[in-house]
Amino acid sequence: CSASGAALASMRGASRYMDWLSIISEWPHRITRLDVAHDVLVDGADVLDGLRSRYPSGLVNLGRKALRVKLELAIREDGRETGTFYVGHRSKARATARVYDKRQERLDRAGIAGPHRTRYEVTVKQDYGATLRDAAEPDRLFWHVASPALLDTPPGMPHWTADWSQGWRSDPRPDLSPVDVLERRIAASSELDLLASLADEIGPNGRVLLARRLLSRLGVECDSQLRNASARSLEASEATPGL
Repeated sequence: CSASGAALASMRGASRYMDWLSIISEWPHRITRLDVAHDVLVDGADVLDGLRSRYPSGLVNLGRKALRVKLELAIREDGRETGTFYVGHRSKARATARVYDKRQERLDRAGIAGPHRTRYEVTVKQDYGATLRDAAEPDRLFWHVASPALLDTPPGMPHWTADWSQGWRSDPRPDLSPVDVLERRIAASSELDLLASLADEIGPNGRVLLARRLLSRLGVECDSQLRNASARSLEASEATPGL
């Protein structure tokens, strides 16, 4: 399985991220790729200028081997060059990185300016030794890869080792009652949203018809009011071409 940054943000917003990691930790698994990002409130153009001056040879060492730099640049509205500084782009290296102007990216994609922001992002592959604990607590891994080539490790940051998180399991998931599980499943169901949208196309009583059909499918008797309303909805739909 895989999850994008947006998906992970959604899980965190719903306080379900650790639940997801807990489910994975209960089964044999391995981390095939892990992306960890760190944002700083600095102008991306300044950061990229600094990195280009620091590495004129176009080589950066994130580990045992120097990696080639790739630049993707564009001219901002203020006339400055900005973009992305890649380290080991599309290489077979165990760890790669990219540094980019996050403010400019948001402006280009969504028209949202906001304050200056630069994102440092490191990627490790399956033979690096990352585990689910690194997904839950990514600070050590990020600084292990990014420092000192891209950023200096902050004081007091514990050192990362490949075995520090072996055998990690998150806190046990809470025992949920069948009612809790049912309500979560219903809340997360996109199929119900689709059915409701189709019912709305039928008319004012479309959702009543939908409810009756669902109750009938479940073997639940409808009361007379619900039955009569759904019958009127069905008659209306049969009289409407294309429905």
